[in-house]
Amino acid sequence: MLSLCYDVTVFVRELQEILAAAPAGQDRSHPYLDISQSCEIDENKLQGSMGQLPPGDPLVKALGRILSTMKEGPFELTRLGINELIKSYLYRINKENQESYTHAYLNCIQQIYLTGAAGDYPFIDLLWEYLSRVFHTVSIFLLDRYLVQACRVFLSKVSSMGRSAAQRGLPTGSIQHFLYNMEIRAQEEGFAELAGSAKNHRFNLETF
Repeated sequence: MLSLCYDVTVFVRELQEILAAAPAGQDRSHPYLDISQSCEIDENKLQGSMGQLPPGDPLVKALGRILSTMKEGPFELTRLGINELIKSYLYRINKENQESYTHAYLNCIQQIYLTGAAGDYPFIDLLWEYLSRVFHTVSIFLLDRYLVQACRVFLSKVSSMGRSAAQRGLPTGSIQHFLYNMEIRAQEEGFAELAGSAKNHRFNLETF
């Protein structure tokens, strides 16, 4: 197990170095056999896959470092880790990779949230409050750049976390406000389908 450094400068520098590489998990040409992505598997395919290794993924490594702070370190390290993860996402996303990268990065954020919400994590209120603020900023960034596919994935992931938070008695007013703002902004930009999706997610959360 990697030891955790409580020096925030060192911790952030290490994360930045890890995240400097593009998410390798998006390499569709890699021959590694993922059972969940294969509809049909035969003996020959299985035999050929036994020596294959998955591609290295800096997101997995970065996520592991962030999750370790939730067990060993103060919340400040977790907050900075999330911040670096989101900065990497916003820096790398574009019209070509918007859907796959949003899935990849938001899966990491969702795992961080679920780790905090699942047990006796003492800083769940701070974590949820911070994530709620981050969601609002990210949504504005995506809409300003007309990354509609990313917005759809983002809405789905955030709404899922919002419903989970409501189940656990965490406040969801900021999430509802974010969904309302996204609905109005999408309408103004002419993205009727996206606006309708934000409205539906907001309604489902309000009546949860």
